[in-house]
Amino acid sequence: MELSNVPIATNLLIFIKQNKMKHFIIILFSFVCLTSFKTADSLLMKEHYQQQDIFAGTWRYQNGNEVFIVTLWRIADGYKGHYKKIIVDANGNQVSVVYNSNKEIGDTGQNWPFVLSSGDTGQSNGIGGTIVDNTVTNTSNAGGFIDGKFTMQVLNPNCFLVPTVNCSLQAQWTVKKGQGLYNPDDPDFNIPTNIILTKQ
Repeated sequence: MELSNVPIATNLLIFIKQNKMKHFIIILFSFVCLTSFKTADSLLMKEHYQQQDIFAGTWRYQNGNEVFIVTLWRIADGYKGHYKKIIVDANGNQVSVVYNSNKEIGDTGQNWPFVLSSGDTGQSNGIGGTIVDNTVTNTSNAGGFIDGKFTMQVLNPNCFLVPTVNCSLQAQWTVKKGQGLYNPDDPDFNIPTNIILTKQ
């Protein structure tokens, strides 16, 4: 009997009816095994991404002897972080700190717990959320800060895949004022607003 023009489900039923149950069971078992291996492989890949987080850690941008450093840590549903700018010598050793967001809030005796806050990463390999620039002066906010929105978009996600290829993970960093009303007398951001960060 010619089976090529008959739908697949009908072919399967004809195959079973022709006492080829043994072959069918072998094919079915093979399919289940292949599906299980694929699922196990997906779980291993997911576990790798959870253990080796693409965003958590230290990111740097260097311009001459100035280095801007972003530190992100994982929370249950996203990321929190701080940033700082330092001066380094010719050997890359820190000479001084220009600013550090992990500082006292006004005269409260307590430091900022974080100045970066974002949700979780999506399939686009990017995060975004709120940022506070607490390095500015002469602001309308008590304590001297302005807020806005930041994004980090990974430019070369292949550097993060298993097995790891020999390249440095990079992300586009952008900072903008948020939508809505803000004081026109507030200064511009003191932190970089459009740079490429490299993960350390």
